[in-house]
Amino acid sequence: MAIRTIRGSTVVITGATSGIGRETAREFARAGARVVIAGRRMKRLQELAHEIEAQGGEALAVQTDVSDQAQVEQLVVQAAERFGRIDTLVNNAGVGIAVRFEEQPIEDFRRVMEVNFWGAVYACKAVVPHMRTQPTGGVIINISSILGKRAVPFETAYCASKFALAGFSQALRTEVMADGIDVSTIFPGAVESEIWESAANKTGLETSDVLPKFPARELARIIVQDARFPQPEIVLALDAQMINFFNILAPRVMDFVLGQSMPFVESLRQSATQSATTSGNLYQPRD
Repeated sequence: MAIRTIRGSTVVITGATSGIGRETAREFARAGARVVIAGRRMKRLQELAHEIEAQGGEALAVQTDVSDQAQVEQLVVQAAERFGRIDTLVNNAGVGIAVRFEEQPIEDFRRVMEVNFWGAVYACKAVVPHMRTQPTGGVIINISSILGKRAVPFETAYCASKFALAGFSQALRTEVMADGIDVSTIFPGAVESEIWESAANKTGLETSDVLPKFPARELARIIVQDARFPQPEIVLALDAQMINFFNILAPRVMDFVLGQSMPFVESLRQSATQSATTSGNLYQPRD
């Protein structure tokens, strides 16, 4: 596997208005790449594009809701028209929701799948034909989650979307590798991101914000390094690596521990002051 050149390459990044996507765009720009940034909040995209251009980089902002296939296809068309090629695609856009499965409206479940899973599928469907025509192929980096390897209660939709993305990535990897296209999946744990504040919460409880989180800029550096030398899978940081290790070593023990936690969580729900339920940024972006 050859080391790929970042300087002068074109990178498309979804979910670039905040967190991982925003820092990834900055990191690719610092490495000399031309970045195409996509997200639902155009004002934030324009601010980021101006920041990159002020530092001597090249950026194109394209307002995109990845759950809409036509918008994703237009994103890829605009990127190819502006820069002539697409070397790297980073599928990062995602939404979260915390809710007990039996209390979850099916339309909310479907929405999580549309953004977290189908959004990446649409982008890959649009970009693979471009990459096939390029002598150097390309790199597709899908941002999953450690919850795409070990599922937990109250996150059925989110876990389903991330497991689906992991399986899709694995199948696509072997299908396109002969064409010089590398497909990499990253499984982070808790990362500094707006998803903690913007995720839909219908548990009736305040979500905790005390967990240590991996810096988004450090993850961005790893994503850029992965674009240089693509790896099939990357699990990070320590929290994700520990969850993955124990899940491989003793999956039934993990089931037991998580299962036994449910009565405790239910007692908390019944005794705690109930918080207002919210749809977060599931359907509309939040500033």
